[in-house]
Amino acid sequence: MLHILWMLVKIILITLGIILGLIVLFLCLLLFCPVRYKVRALKTQGNPGNTEALIKVNWLFGGVSFRYFMSRTQKEPNIRLFGIPVLSLAKKWKKRGKKGKAEKKSTGTVPERSIPQESGEKQSQVRQRPVPVRSQESVRTESREEKAPGTEKRKNKGMLILEKLKGLRTSFTNILHSLKRISLTMESIYDKINYWKRFMEDPRVQAALTLAKKELLKLFRHIFPKKIKGRVIFGSEDPSVTGAVLAVLGITVPLHQNRVVIQPVFENRNLLEGNISLQGRVYGILPLVIFIKLYFDKNIKYIVYRWKNKEV
Repeated sequence: MLHILWMLVKIILITLGIILGLIVLFLCLLLFCPVRYKVRALKTQGNPGNTEALIKVNWLFGGVSFRYFMSRTQKEPNIRLFGIPVLSLAKKWKKRGKKGKAEKKSTGTVPERSIPQESGEKQSQVRQRPVPVRSQESVRTESREEKAPGTEKRKNKGMLILEKLKGLRTSFTNILHSLKRISLTMESIYDKINYWKRFMEDPRVQAALTLAKKELLKLFRHIFPKKIKGRVIFGSEDPSVTGAVLAVLGITVPLHQNRVVIQPVFENRNLLEGNISLQGRVYGILPLVIFIKLYFDKNIKYIVYRWKNKEV
């Protein structure tokens, strides 16, 4: 009996150890196995249909991959799990389900409903409502009311003037109330501006903002592509537009470090062609570490507390 119990406990412990090991392995892969991405774009001279773009994202050394090809004529998304095309299989299953439903509908028969026909006598019968007969007294009273002068003509001019004065008084009071409301809203806006000004000038808020800015820049540098290659040739009918675009593109030089060749063309014609490719990777451990730093920071907790309790 003890031997059997020991064997059961042993099997349970082994299964729990395997489950825990798989969980730890999955977490390690999630944190330390990078997500790699590639982006390619191509634009050749000619029709706008010559524009193409390709996006690739893979994880677990290509075991989980996403591919999206886009052009003017076609769009091809594709997801693969260890070589199995997920989207194509889902489309096949949907087609099979639709075919099965169509076959069931074609094989099934719908019984016709018998519509009862009414006899000609019933259709010809029409209910006649009795017409109410008006008495002579009611006719006389109606004629008297019509001949009597209207009540609106008997109103005194003084009453009309009083009503107009009352209307002016109410409009004047409404204007005063609206002015009071405007002044109150202006005071509340001014108080809110002062509150947020004091809030932003707080040293703890400033320390939290500097920390958040530093960590977000670190995350941006980590996500930013490591390999950049490309060549862009552009031009416009107006040379001033070409110069302005060249000045804007010059701002991006510190990002790609002259790895994208930009060639302006001053030939009084619209031109845009070139290609560009980006490659990068993202490790899951770095966003997790940044999130933990920001979450447990005292200054950020103070900001969250002040945000929830704005009257403090």
